[in-house]
Amino acid sequence: MLPEEKQQLLDLLSQEQKWCQHAEAHDAAGDPVQCDDRQAAAWDLTGAVYRLFGCRRAGALYLQIDRHLHGKRRSVGWPPPDLELLAMTSLQAFNDRAETTFALLRARLEDMPVWAGERRSSGEIPPETAG
Repeated sequence: MLPEEKQQLLDLLSQEQKWCQHAEAHDAAGDPVQCDDRQAAAWDLTGAVYRLFGCRRAGALYLQIDRHLHGKRRSVGWPPPDLELLAMTSLQAFNDRAETTFALLRARLEDMPVWAGERRSSGEIPPETAG
């Protein structure tokens, strides 16, 4: 995760009323909507990441955030699992737990390490970024 990505995520989830559980996003009335819906006013963790960075980058960030929250996972089996999907569902489960509060989520995000190196010439961010 790059420093500016972390800041954008913290900015989007800056207040408790901008965070939700049990749906990727809610509108102002509290009804579930897609995370990229123009009416979205609150997001869960994965919805916020997707909203800000799009599908491709969100997958990489799900892996990094999940690694930060839960430690490195060892993949086994064949065919190999979709690690981005596993990370996304793990983050959704964390977000939706009864014991997960907005304060806990914010503290974990604020503690998230960021990539301090340089971007590759292709513009891609190394997969071994912090987390």
